[in-house]
Amino acid sequence: MPIEKKKIRTATANQEEQSRKNSSRSAKKVLYVEIDDEVTSVYDKLNRLKHKNVCLVVPQRAVLFQSAINLKILKRKAEDLNKSISLITNDPNGFNLAQRVGLPVSEKLSDTGSGGMSGLKAREGSEEEISPLKASVNSLNEVSPSRRDEKKFSISELVRRTAKGGLSILPKNIALSGKQSARKKEAGSGVVPAKKSSLVLTAPNKKALFVLVTVSVMLLMAISYIALPGATLILTPKSNVIEVPKNVILADIERNRAELDARPSNMIPSYRITTQIDKVFTYAATGQNTEGGANAKGSIKILNTSPNEWPLVPKTRFQTAEGLVYRIDKQVLVPAGSVESPGELLVEVEADPIDAFNVPVGERGNIAADVKFYLPALSSENQKKLYAVSTVPFTGGITNVVKYISADDVSAAQLKMENDLKSSAEAELLGVLTKRNENQNTRLTLLTGKDLIEYGTPKIVIPPNIDGQKLDSFDVKGTMVVSGIAYDKDELLNILKREIRLKKNPEKSLASVDEDSLTIKVVSQEKNAQKVTITATIQGIEEFEISPKKENGERLIKKITGSIVGKDIREARDFIQALPEIERVEINTWPAWAPTLPSVPDNIKVEIKR
Repeated sequence: MPIEKKKIRTATANQEEQSRKNSSRSAKKVLYVEIDDEVTSVYDKLNRLKHKNVCLVVPQRAVLFQSAINLKILKRKAEDLNKSISLITNDPNGFNLAQRVGLPVSEKLSDTGSGGMSGLKAREGSEEEISPLKASVNSLNEVSPSRRDEKKFSISELVRRTAKGGLSILPKNIALSGKQSARKKEAGSGVVPAKKSSLVLTAPNKKALFVLVTVSVMLLMAISYIALPGATLILTPKSNVIEVPKNVILADIERNRAELDARPSNMIPSYRITTQIDKVFTYAATGQNTEGGANAKGSIKILNTSPNEWPLVPKTRFQTAEGLVYRIDKQVLVPAGSVESPGELLVEVEADPIDAFNVPVGERGNIAADVKFYLPALSSENQKKLYAVSTVPFTGGITNVVKYISADDVSAAQLKMENDLKSSAEAELLGVLTKRNENQNTRLTLLTGKDLIEYGTPKIVIPPNIDGQKLDSFDVKGTMVVSGIAYDKDELLNILKREIRLKKNPEKSLASVDEDSLTIKVVSQEKNAQKVTITATIQGIEEFEISPKKENGERLIKKITGSIVGKDIREARDFIQALPEIERVEINTWPAWAPTLPSVPDNIKVEIKR
């Protein structure tokens, strides 16, 4: 009996063990898939499990859902392992892919059915519950992820640590993912854990990296050289000076208002400018009286280098380089001589009261010995043959000059005042015109030239009965009314600019007009009508039109770019320089070492330089 009971207990234990094994095989295993798990990783996990029914919990955007092929391969591999798999996911794309390949899929764990999942609802909304046979069979939460207490590191912290320390293995305490947690739980449930993996950062091959960078740069340069060449043409158009004359009538605005209102093309108004000139100056007297003075006297030696005797009449003048004049008082005969041994004659002379420059002599006549004299009445040739030298210092000269107003002084003062009034007329009119322009904001210009300024009769005031008075100077006052013709310079320039635009070459453009080159010549005057006809001339610079905004310029640029594409730079420069429209050309290319111009006309840019 004890033996039978023992056998019964053994059989019962075997049945329970077999039932436990069968229950373990038929129970559904829940396996959590990481977001970055590949098909091979999931397959390895399935291969390590003894359960036949496995429920895969897959997160959204998992690698497994990137393609339907991944699910097909996983399904086929599971069938090869004789396992039945189903999916639980909230990923809409993964849900659709699983349905397409024929894998059971649900959004919640309770929707996967009741097989082997005691304590869970078989279907959502079902009231039926499954009671657990044994705790070991209910393995729903065996591989559920748990929160780890270790400090986690961000990617930026990981990169910084790697940069500081060079190559390094990730610290063991870094929580990499839920894979290790799942593996630990599998080990605790009796499943053989897979080989522990670790993430290792390795340094790239420096040589390979250098080669890659070098090849990339060279490839980029080659592409740039082939596809992106460019050139800039800096063109200076050929220019020349053009001069245009134009006859213009200046008509007085008061006398010719009706005619000016019709706005004739070659007539502009003129304006009469009038002013009065007042002047005062002091005139110095030139009359001199030497009464009470004395003339210097002395002896001179006359030298004659000619072979003939030389007679001299009384009052013959002997003059110094300073203009002092001395005379002999009687006739003399100078002996003949030669250059080596001139004839000599000693005579007495006396200084004139007034020198050769009409200045009193007086004390200035007291000259020293050995002063040379020449005879101003002789020719320059004879002055070399006959001359004199003072033998002793002269004495006796006394200065006593008294000035007085002579009749010549009065006449000269009147003439000087009249000339001063006329010479200052233009400056006075310009001053009046400047003030008018400032006050009225105009740009009037005075017309100058012969007979264009009218002078009134001068009024000159000199003190009466002044002739013969012993005075050093006297005051002179003068008054004169003068008038001139003014015109608006802007109106004249507008006429000339219109004219120069009409006269320029049709193929050229007017680059500039030089207003400072304006010249005016008076042709005729009509004093009754108060009209003056002038010829005004101005200069401008015309140049060939090569701007791409103009029709002629656009045509020329197309001709240039179409003729030089792909050509050698020197050949292209010679071609452009030979064009009659071009004064100078500069060519800048990119890349700078490019030997030829781009083959695409649009890659050739044109700049105009003046």
